Amino acid sequence: MFKTSSVPMVGDFVRESLDLHLFMARIMREHAIFMQAGFLPKDVTYAQQAEQFKCQYDEILKEAIMLSDCTASVDVLSSGELVTDKTFGAEAKTQELTGICIDSALTSEELRLKPDPGTLPQDIAACVQSLNQKSMILTTSFAQFKALVWDQVTKCCLFTNLFPSQYAHIHREALFYLKLMSRLQNNRFVDARVELYEQKLFWDEIMAEHAQIIAHLLDPAEKKLCHRARDFARQFTKLEQKLKGEGIPASGLEGLRRENIQATKAIAEFKAANTELLLDCQIKSLLSPLLTDHTLREAYYYLRILKTLKLVYLGRG
Repeated sequence: MFKTSSVPMVGDFVRESLDLHLFMARIMREHAIFMQAGFLPKDVTYAQQAEQFKCQYDEILKEAIMLSDCTASVDVLSSGELVTDKTFGAEAKTQELTGICIDSALTSEELRLKPDPGTLPQDIAACVQSLNQKSMILTTSFAQFKALVWDQVTKCCLFTNLFPSQYAHIHREALFYLKLMSRLQNNRFVDARVELYEQKLFWDEIMAEHAQIIAHLLDPAEKKLCHRARDFARQFTKLEQKLKGEGIPASGLEGLRRENIQATKAIAEFKAANTELLLDCQIKSLLSPLLTDHTLREAYYYLRILKTLKLVYLGRG
């Protein structure tokens, strides 16, 4: 199932690694922000640990940005998965509401990145390999911290303002990040159809959980929005179940891919609209604008993956 090579394609290794960090390091630092905001005053030690992880991911993101100028993929830079038109406002408002410092200079720097012109700086592969290793060590530690907090919450030894299922959710995302980094670091290339299958299974579940979490964090008075969120949860659960059924031929997978694109576009529009409404104080909820913008960027990432893997798969005949 895996295609291995003793001579990695350096360009692919560099670009795929940096593209991944530009997206996922930001996601991880926001997980730390959400966790920090969720702890009560008596659990200051946990809040301090979350703050440390946030700062460490800031450093990973800074290094990734530095290495990515004229190196990152144009598709990634234009996808919306790194920064949306709402990210600055979402960061500012969430910082105001929580008191947690959010380095928006990194957002500005990501917006200024220029795409890969077709050449790579000399010796960049070694720098990227080092960045991968640092991020793997950090993300392993962060995943363990998330698992610890999740365990304490489920055993009723700790109370936070995040649902236990949110800890399970962000823990799985950390493990997925680790899995992708490990493949890149160990030069393990996956067939495009296999990768589409894996990515689809993972992100269908994530999209369904986003919708469930949004539905539960909306005020009950927001009946229309709650109903729409639950509809999305059911839709992505069904898409995931279709893929888990009996073996699907290439033509069937392509049909599911197209169905997923439409569903993901729709939930992205829903998340974008909710972020705007939150920034304008037009929704009653426990949601922060950074949380909905965070989930919006994940939807944009999934859209790019769905489109990119189709092209790769068709290219391989």
